Order: sequence, then C-alpha cells, then structure tokens
Amino acid sequence: MKQYRQIYFLLLLFVTLFYSSGCSSLTPASPPRWLDELYDKQYNEDTYLCAVGSGSSREKASDAARSSLSQVFNSQVSSVTTLLSLSTAQDDGTGNMKFTEQSALMDQGSVTSSTDKIVGSEVVNTYIDENARVYVRVALHRKKTAELYQKEINELDISIMDVRRALIGTTEPLKRYFMLQKAVSFARRQQALYDQIQVLLKKSQDSIVIPLERELAEIASTVKIAVTVDSLGDHQVLFSAYSQKLVELGFSVVPLDANPSAYLDLQYRSTPLELPDS
Repeated sequence: MKQYRQIYFLLLLFVTLFYSSGCSSLTPASPPRWLDELYDKQYNEDTYLCAVGSGSSREKASDAARSSLSQVFNSQVSSVTTLLSLSTAQDDGTGNMKFTEQSALMDQGSVTSSTDKIVGSEVVNTYIDENARVYVRVALHRKKTAELYQKEINELDISIMDVRRALIGTTEPLKRYFMLQKAVSFARRQQALYDQIQVLLKKSQDSIVIPLERELAEIASTVKIAVTVDSLGDHQVLFSAYSQKLVELGFSVVPLDANPSAYLDLQYRSTPLELPDS
C-alpha cells in the first residue's frame, strides 16, 4: 500500500511539473520597456539611433522597424537641409549677379532620396506578444555610421577635384558650365551625406553646395544664347518653353543679332498617324 502511495505521489508530482512547465512556456514574457521607452542604458540616444517595428514575422517586423528608422532619419535631414538652403543667385538686369537669402537653393528631392540609404542598422531586441505578433528594435551606431558616410564623402571629393583639374585648361564658358555641373552633382550627394552626419553626430556641418552653385550661376550669367525654331507649327510655344528653361538655368536668351555666345537650333516635325477603325 505504501508503495502504491509513493507511485501515486510521484505521478502527481510529474503531472504537476509537466503542466506548470507547459504553462510557463506558453505564457509570453511581460512587454519589454523598450516598446514604450525607445532608449535605455544599453542603447542610449547619444550613442545610437533606434526605432521599433512590428509584424507577423521577425523579417516583417525588422523591415517595419528599418522603415520607421528611415522616416525619422529623413524628417530630421529635411529640417537640416532647409536650414542650410539659404542662398540663390539672380541676374539684376545689368549683368551682375545678386545673391538673396531663401530656402530654395537645394534640390530637396535628391536629398530625401539619398537618405533612403541607411547603412549599419541591426536588430538588437525581439519580443513576441500573446497574439504571436513580433516586435523588434533596431539600432544604428551614430559614430560608426558617420565614419562610413565620411568615407563616401572622401571618394566624392576626389571626383570633384578631377573636375577642377579639367577646368584649368578650359576657357569656353558653356563648356565650363557643363563640366562644373558634374562637380555640383557630386557636391549635392556629399551634402546629403553631410546632412546625415549632422543628424547622427548632432554637430552642424557647413554647406558645400552653395559655393559651387554660386560659381555655376556666375558662369551661366556670361553665356548668351540665341534660340531658333524650325517648325511647321507651334513655333512660339517651343521658343517660349525652351527660352524659359534656359533662363531658369541662369543663361541669357538674346536675339540673333545680339552677338550670342551660343545657338540653340530647334527642329520639330510631326506626322499624323492614321489608324484603321479609329
């Protein structure tokens, strides 16, 4: 009898342990603090840039977190860019360039698209709630990521210097304009990276695009272009459209007898299409 009681007691203990262990494995842990407080001692805001995302799987949650990080990053970079976009150039009508202060110099579209490239983020925490929804926290090390961006900036510096060297032996204004335009393109990419570094390190960065934009505008102000149109129709429409674009680039549009430095010859032909049963 005593032996049966021992066996019964062991079975009861085994069943109790089994159910208790099963319940503990099925019950999710309490929500971590980083769901409500993004930064903590391990991942503090001075060292990291963090974001949280959720999804039906860890992969989808990671994608959502990185998307959230990108949105936060882009909004901060856009505000920085607005502060840096201060100067623009305009011909005052006498051949001199007048610089005014406004926030329309930089190409906001190119800046925003470049910030989609955020490197160095990693998933540092994962949590699954009672509904099997996955939450992750991603962290971006500010200093290490800034070093990666600085390396790319240095490579763009080399490209800009190559353009500068090619400009030394070039005197024709229109050719100088299009050559310098390449350097401006490199500088805009640099500026976008500098903006990201400013967000990461919380240190102001000088605008490198504005001086090149000014130099480009000064070259454009010396170029006078005569526009001719060879078209059976829409002559004035084509002339106005192309003339407006040239003026937006900083060039002067002049008549043929005004000693232009360059000519733009437009040739336009149209042929109607006759489709059967149309």
